[in-house]
Amino acid sequence: MNTDVVRAYRAGVVAGLLSFIAFLGVVKDINALLDPSGRGEVAWGFVMVRYTSLQRVWFGYKFTGAAAWYAAFPHCLLYLATMVGLIGRRSWGWLLAFIYSLYIPLSEWTYMLFYPLGYLTGEAYPDPIRYGEWIFLLISFPLELLAAWLLWHYREVFAPQTRQPARLSLGA
Repeated sequence: MNTDVVRAYRAGVVAGLLSFIAFLGVVKDINALLDPSGRGEVAWGFVMVRYTSLQRVWFGYKFTGAAAWYAAFPHCLLYLATMVGLIGRRSWGWLLAFIYSLYIPLSEWTYMLFYPLGYLTGEAYPDPIRYGEWIFLLISFPLELLAAWLLWHYREVFAPQTRQPARLSLGA
């Protein structure tokens, strides 16, 4: 099988998976916007997404209350744009997904320092909660870096395609 076809297929699988995750992010944020005072779950068969409009984290900083609700709007737009860009194999969609896949672990580590370890608040979370935060971080960090690496590895599939002019052969 042609290696270019295989690379395009594999890049499509990566883009499809990340687009699905972005779609779930849009659904989660829309539910959070429609339920401004609460939290809940949205389930489809084996997939369940939890949402909350009570808290949102950007760059490691935790927003609560009305600020968290308003912070859901750019989050929803970012996920929607990434989903459309990846499905359409646009270079800007790849760039959004790549930058966001690097931003997420940075934000998670910053959040860990600010809140569970207490460097911003001056008071660390209790041990069981802090332990759970470490487990989440140690599981999600390699997966997010893998997503960034896969996007980087298949970046040429999302590059704008240049068209070669047709060559006319008039005989020898």
